[in-house]
Amino acid sequence: MSSIFVYVHKSTNNFVFVNKKGNICLLELFKKIEESSRIRMPKEHNMAKQVKIKDIAEKAGVSRGTVDRILHDRGNVSDSSRRAVERVLAETGYRFNIHTSAVSLKKGFKLIISTPEAVAGEYWDVVGKGIDHALEEYFDITIDCEYVFYNQFDIYSCRNAFDSVVKKKPDAVIIGATFVSETKILCDILDREKIPYAFIDSVIEGTHPVATYSSNQNACGRMIGRLLDLFAPADAELAIFSSRRIGNERANNSMRRMAGLKEYFRDTDKGRIIKESKISVLDPEESKKDIIEFIGKNPKVKGIAVLNSRGYIVADALAGISGNDISIVSFDLTVNNSRCIRNGSIAAVICQRPEMQGFYAVKAIISALLYNPAEKNIRHFMPVDIVIRENLDDYGEIFAE
Repeated sequence: MSSIFVYVHKSTNNFVFVNKKGNICLLELFKKIEESSRIRMPKEHNMAKQVKIKDIAEKAGVSRGTVDRILHDRGNVSDSSRRAVERVLAETGYRFNIHTSAVSLKKGFKLIISTPEAVAGEYWDVVGKGIDHALEEYFDITIDCEYVFYNQFDIYSCRNAFDSVVKKKPDAVIIGATFVSETKILCDILDREKIPYAFIDSVIEGTHPVATYSSNQNACGRMIGRLLDLFAPADAELAIFSSRRIGNERANNSMRRMAGLKEYFRDTDKGRIIKESKISVLDPEESKKDIIEFIGKNPKVKGIAVLNSRGYIVADALAGISGNDISIVSFDLTVNNSRCIRNGSIAAVICQRPEMQGFYAVKAIISALLYNPAEKNIRHFMPVDIVIRENLDDYGEIFAE
């Protein structure tokens, strides 16, 4: 995959992704995102004037000593002064100078990242690339980064991984959460030890992360419902496919998406018949058999929502059925889902910007380690894209192998 870099376009203030050769491969307007979701977008890398401590002090209405104590987390600072300084730091783009506080202290940090296993070309692989880009940008901070992966379809694998996270005695943790119960157990321990953590991909209620970067899963479920409603004939039945998992607990995001989808049809009073089934990601041959059998028993189903990134499993299973006219919608622009969009076996996917989630989670953790900001548990709902065959090529540079 080509390296992708992120910057703010100088003349338009747009968020731009460019590949290593400098070709613009995606251009979208993000000018309003900071106001709506409190995501602080990158400032220009080459500032004409270097911001100094005295400038920050003047803008915040505090003394230089107060700014210095905040930068080096030396305490004895009122909440109002800290908020004022942090506001100015964000407005002036002082984040590059923030690095120097860690460098001058010659302090390193141990960061543990625990997510589902990253298979090449799949969702968590792209999350990992966003994390790597962030670590490259913050290269002047000594970060000992270690991954602890788990099988997202096996709650016991997740439990073992999270146990391992605690034993590694991290300074901070980034969590790609799947199972609510196991995640809460880990977070309770991290809270007691005062170890900052951030979530990627999923909101877990009753926890206290410094930040969460995810799409709004309930809204995504409603979007999937609307897409199915558009693609499938009005008199057709619909189906929801989720993953079969080891351990008696559904994935957090799947539950929220399913709730949103059902809310859409309840609120719009469409009177659609919606049936449910499961597929085994761990056993594709068994899944293929189950999918074909399900369609054979439910011939009126003409629209299928796959509530995770494995839409291609359903699409491939149905490819050999003569006269197949079923519309499939799924999540995430993985390599296999892209293939199915191109050949028409998947109608659309919702792309959740996984590379941005990974990038900003690292940024939030570094900010927490250097500053310990008072404001925590901020939920950043990322923008999502609906990708169909007509706009698939616009994403080729980002998601190509």
